[in-house]
Amino acid sequence: MKSKLKPVFLLFSVFITASALSGCIPYIIGGGSGQGSYGRPPGYYPPKQISRNVEVGVASWYGPGFQGRETASGQIYNMYDLTAASLTLPLDSYAYVTNLQNHRSVEVCVNDRGPYADGRIMDLSYAAAKALNMVGPGTALVRVQYLGPKPVPLSECRRYGGKSRLNVYRSVKYIPPASGYTLQFAAYTIKAKALNKIKGIKKLVPGVHLATKNVKGIFYYKVVFGKFKNLKAAYNFAKIIAGYGYNVYITQN
Repeated sequence: MKSKLKPVFLLFSVFITASALSGCIPYIIGGGSGQGSYGRPPGYYPPKQISRNVEVGVASWYGPGFQGRETASGQIYNMYDLTAASLTLPLDSYAYVTNLQNHRSVEVCVNDRGPYADGRIMDLSYAAAKALNMVGPGTALVRVQYLGPKPVPLSECRRYGGKSRLNVYRSVKYIPPASGYTLQFAAYTIKAKALNKIKGIKKLVPGVHLATKNVKGIFYYKVVFGKFKNLKAAYNFAKIIAGYGYNVYITQN
């Protein structure tokens, strides 16, 4: 059926019908409206420093029951944002999470504390769990790779003891792109899996391609499409593609 679909460049004419199409809801990496709080156990305090940059263990996910509730960061939980709860990583930081059973990866923003179940190292939002294909099983063995803190906006540099903008940015280990958006269908740690994903999508989206990211010696292969100047354009196009049954989410580039 998908082989008969029109190429993506012909789909721009049907933006007006985007709201009528069904499919997965596009989500934005890191969120914008925030994320759902567990409530902290008595005697628990957020960690003051990170003991390691890579951790392997079991991850779970949380969704509708926490939708709209306040997270430990003060943001409001949105299960369609790519976020996570962690006991060890700083709030408002980023991490790559890889499902070690299927090699699917996703980048998340840590904005909550948890999980408090024994033997689990991270709780993922519904969107992040869906990207890792672990919604059904409920848990998965994952590798969590810390990327670094959320970057400091240039407008806030004066808050850092008069440091120059350059010095402030030198102190940030990970800086996500400042502007623009792209659509991401999947990410893997195995290149062959990413290339196979592209084969299944390119008949609908001819411009879909592979983008790589090297994080401390580990390569991530992302299946991406497009460069959009604003969020509205990216969302409208993502909505159309999602209407054909593809999982897609919006990332900044």
